[in-house]
Amino acid sequence: RLWKNSTVSIFYLKKYIIKIEKHEMEDLEKIQKIIENLKLQMQEQKCIYRWLEDGTIDKVVCKFNAPIELEELQKIHQKYPNIKLPESYIAFLKCSNGAQLYESLTCKASTICTIYSLQEAFVHRENLHQSILFQNEDTKDLLPILLLEDIGEIFLDTKVSDGEKYLLYPFPEDKRFPYSFADWLGKFVVAQGNEYWNW
Repeated sequence: RLWKNSTVSIFYLKKYIIKIEKHEMEDLEKIQKIIENLKLQMQEQKCIYRWLEDGTIDKVVCKFNAPIELEELQKIHQKYPNIKLPESYIAFLKCSNGAQLYESLTCKASTICTIYSLQEAFVHRENLHQSILFQNEDTKDLLPILLLEDIGEIFLDTKVSDGEKYLLYPFPEDKRFPYSFADWLGKFVVAQGNEYWNW
């Protein structure tokens, strides 16, 4: 009976691992497609024409960093063993370790969304821990992963597992997005960098 129970446990564990790997692959493919299409738009038009909520149009570009090195990812895991990074977010880092989305060509120093590299995210985290606002238990596990211009930072709750609501609304909102980082990115690009969550 013990052997039978062990076999059943291994069977379900394998199914669980396969399911996680499938979701990770789907997120990776989705993010790759988003980045490829944005690059294609810029290649064909030299820029992206971004519709604003007031009906005007801005010329913008998107810039992507090199993918994160596996060795760098392992270093982060070793340095912060208690921090869990969602697979969907890791999938993005494997495509681009940080990005600038919708950088205006008409208004200098205007970038709608800056996605930090993983290294920058942890530097921001350390700096935030010096602030009074981030001294309590509820905020110590948060990792700032991107900055939205004139809105604020979006955080990951690193103690929450995949499949749960780990992506927070821009600080100081207390809501959470009910989907993965890859889904958030897809919706953000469809909305051309506008605050679709407030529509």
